[in-house]
Amino acid sequence: KAKSFDEMNNVAAHMLTDLTSSMRFEGSLNVDLNEVTMNLVPFPRLKFLLSSVSPISHAFARGKDGSSFSVDAMFAEAFHRDTQLMSVEPRSSTYLACALLARGDIPISDMQRNVNKIKKSVRMAHWNPDGFKIGQCSTPPAHQTRSLLCLANSCCIAQTFSAFHHRFHKLFRRGAMVHHYDQYMGASGKDAKEELGAAAENLRTLIEEYRRLDVLEPPSGAAQRMIPAV
Repeated sequence: KAKSFDEMNNVAAHMLTDLTSSMRFEGSLNVDLNEVTMNLVPFPRLKFLLSSVSPISHAFARGKDGSSFSVDAMFAEAFHRDTQLMSVEPRSSTYLACALLARGDIPISDMQRNVNKIKKSVRMAHWNPDGFKIGQCSTPPAHQTRSLLCLANSCCIAQTFSAFHHRFHKLFRRGAMVHHYDQYMGASGKDAKEELGAAAENLRTLIEEYRRLDVLEPPSGAAQRMIPAV
């Protein structure tokens, strides 16, 4: 069990070091974290991102034959459900935007080729069909020659929020655990049940917004609005 938790911590650390690599290493194709926010958050409330890393661990950085993990294999893995750091199936829902942050020896032409291939296999929002942001840091992670971090704003996250909402209401309608919040909220003049109920309603409307965008079709007879990545 201890080893399993160590591996989980390593995956989280791997994701964070890839995310912040542009702040720690110089490079002409680095992507600033502000650019990630600008490109991946189309609406203020829809700011929750999925993340995946490939290879998931340096232990899997090489193929069965001992060769380095190929660029094509990394891109394919980054969009597979098994490498998501949340239990979701991203290809089953609409992508609002996506960022791909690479490290190491990855030619930009290979990245662009894989992005064009991915566009054909995922469902992007009709008003943002080119919503992919690419960044590259030439310094590879420790013990690896290359890696890829995928950050995606996908409507599939509504599945996770819906599960949270369901589990919350199973407890809340019985008043379970509310007294813990009463102890602190009551001291500041707030009603715990009222505040928790408002939070649950806020989450419900957020789920509805993701679901609405997930099934939104382009206007009939109207030209699609093209919003390129900045």
